[in-house]
Amino acid sequence: MSFARTWRTVRHLTAEQWFFRAICRGKRVVMNAMPGPTRRRIERAAEKLPLPDPASARLLTVAKAVQMLQQAVHDNDFTDPARGRFELLNQRFDFGSAEDISWRGEFNEGNNPLRRMNLAYMGYLVPLMARGEDGALPLARTMIAGLEEQNPWSQRGVFRDVWNAYTASHRSINLLSGLALYRQAGGTPNAAAEEMILQHVRLCVAFIRANLERDLQYNHLLKNFVALAAYCAGLEKPPAQFALLPRAVSKSLRQNVLEEGGHAERCPMYHALGMLDLDILAASGALEGDAVDQIAKTREKMTRALAIMSHPDGEIALFNDSWIGEAPRADTLCDPAGAGDSSLLPETGYSKIAKDGDAVILDCGPCGPDDNPGHAHADFLSIEASVGTRRLLVDPGVPTYTAGAARDLSRSAASHNGPHFAGAEPIEFWKSFRVGQRGYGTPLTDESLADLAPLWLSGRQSGYRHIGGEVRRWAGLWPGRAMLICDRWDGASEHQAVTRFLVPADWSMDQSGRAISFSRDGVTVRAEPFLGRLRDAGPAHFWPRFGVETPAHEIVFEPGEAGSGRGLAVWFHWGAIDAPDAGRIAALFAALGDC
Repeated sequence: MSFARTWRTVRHLTAEQWFFRAICRGKRVVMNAMPGPTRRRIERAAEKLPLPDPASARLLTVAKAVQMLQQAVHDNDFTDPARGRFELLNQRFDFGSAEDISWRGEFNEGNNPLRRMNLAYMGYLVPLMARGEDGALPLARTMIAGLEEQNPWSQRGVFRDVWNAYTASHRSINLLSGLALYRQAGGTPNAAAEEMILQHVRLCVAFIRANLERDLQYNHLLKNFVALAAYCAGLEKPPAQFALLPRAVSKSLRQNVLEEGGHAERCPMYHALGMLDLDILAASGALEGDAVDQIAKTREKMTRALAIMSHPDGEIALFNDSWIGEAPRADTLCDPAGAGDSSLLPETGYSKIAKDGDAVILDCGPCGPDDNPGHAHADFLSIEASVGTRRLLVDPGVPTYTAGAARDLSRSAASHNGPHFAGAEPIEFWKSFRVGQRGYGTPLTDESLADLAPLWLSGRQSGYRHIGGEVRRWAGLWPGRAMLICDRWDGASEHQAVTRFLVPADWSMDQSGRAISFSRDGVTVRAEPFLGRLRDAGPAHFWPRFGVETPAHEIVFEPGEAGSGRGLAVWFHWGAIDAPDAGRIAALFAALGDC
């Protein structure tokens, strides 16, 4: 079984990924076996590179984009890092002082080093250095010294977290940006501290150049290139060793960003972060000609796509591995209302209907790129919905990246808002980021589905083929008044059909017979099934911020008979409106079955 699962996972890898997987794995074996010679080799490569100029105008433009990100993540936290206190992915850690930071702590992440990596990114130094305070540069110097001392390259696991190319990319970008912002703020010069910071950045850059993540590719490899470009922003011209950048960046952008502007990994959070990477690349001066034009056109398409993935409250939908607070607010990067009343990204697999503060966003596409779906969830046909700019239906978010029961459950179909078959999964998840067998979502645009509501969207998914089942969903919006969600299950009659919705606990819940009401800020939304029944309603939770369990209500519905299949129709209404005619709903279910 283990071999079969592994094969179902790796059979999607490209020949290029296999080639570089062998090379990169081989490099890591050599690095772990001979850390001393590896360090000396990278140091020699670093010495051949010029030190960047923190006063560079291009670097300052890069730093502005980085500052936007780090202020969103660290909330202008100016004092705690100097005292050895940090909030890493929404958990507080107090080491007592900057000198006593434990860079190799476990940080409650078990078998995943994400918090250790976040600590080693040093992004928290950016808002501090941007203030130009006298202690900022000595603090950075102290932290770099502690990180280097506790993480010699002979340390087991060091190339997995503190000294991997992804972490080094973040760290070099943040330290360079912090220096540029410190200079702009008129901070007191400190030649010794600045020299050490620049030398560490140069070492990181040499390490990245020698260890590009060509095996993982996607956002990791692009981040490597962004780090090299940010370094070039501090130079008069890119060094010969970085002549690969224009061509490599162009190729990476084509891999990361689909033609319509959606991010290939189908995560709204990574989409927003990718837009900032484009801003850094555009400002760096490391690219020219067609590559510069490509960045500008890609950024424009990504802006429109992000609007389709964002709510009227100005933040992203929580599909796949997305959470709030890891990227700047969506409305600082796009206008969520700019997508129009009805929008579809057919290749990315997101569609949105919205007007006057109400919105419905549907995930109706692939879980991610087949050759790297590590951030996928089984959220096929999941819906997020807002009423009067307030989120009403939400996806569960992300409790952890650590492999285990919590990670598996959070990625499962049973945890999401999509219609599913109980006891079966449309995606085979294992470890933290592995995906074996997987289904696919597809938008439905047939005009036979268009007669019932002024705004509508629909999709189907194929993840239950292994049990002989298929699922479709249709959602209609009457702006300012109501929303209808219709689910259809075909086949797999031995499996129970279920739809589960999560509603944030900010909405108070009241159940009366077949109907259930949610109230908040003077708005009451009444939900009742026209077809099917309400099975359960009670307390639940979701994670809109990484690892932060937030109370919610859970409502679970079961379908009734709908022609040759099973169907559920739930009517959410909050304004004056007559319910749709039963005959027209029956016709819709018949049309869904034919699509």
